[in-house]
Amino acid sequence: CEQFLGKKRREIENTVLQTLEGHLRAILGTLSVEAIYQDRDQFARQVSQVATPDVGKMGIEILSFTIKDVNDRVQYLNSLGRAQTANVKRDADIGVAEAERD
Repeated sequence: CEQFLGKKRREIENTVLQTLEGHLRAILGTLSVEAIYQDRDQFARQVSQVATPDVGKMGIEILSFTIKDVNDRVQYLNSLGRAQTANVKRDADIGVAEAERD
């Protein structure tokens, strides 16, 4: 906490944010895009676990950490969703056809 004496609230927030973002980027580098997209809660838990000691040294406690959204500029994640939807629809159509045949 002493490192924040005389600092403005915005400066403190920025320092904590930069710390969290650094840990977030480090963990991003260890996971596949699919893993991040499919299990945001696990990703958030990892970031929180890794960042907690550092922000704790600053006198800050992480009460919760949530990944609100995962997106990308090239629409890769949207493409994944469309492919999964197409597979589910195809499997359902096959199931219906097999049931009608029997």
